[in-house]
Amino acid sequence: MSKLSPTDYDKVVKALTRIGYVVNNQRGSHIVMRLSKKEKYASLFGCRKNERMVVIPAHKPIGKGMLRTIIKEIDLTVEEFNKLL
Repeated sequence: MSKLSPTDYDKVVKALTRIGYVVNNQRGSHIVMRLSKKEKYASLFGCRKNERMVVIPAHKPIGKGMLRTIIKEIDLTVEEFNKLL
């Protein structure tokens, strides 16, 4: 299992943008991102589940537990997520 360290929300948003997510809206301290380029996501990571929305808390830093939840929601592994950072 790869190491996961607390990360600022802006880095998480940039990482998800690289795989086809875009910011849908922000309400308070929560950023809602949606998957706009499903083809890009599928080409990078194969056929995964159809999760299209993810909520990113705008905190500096986002803790390891919350990062694991986000990674699980978008169906990535910790290693794949770390490569995106």
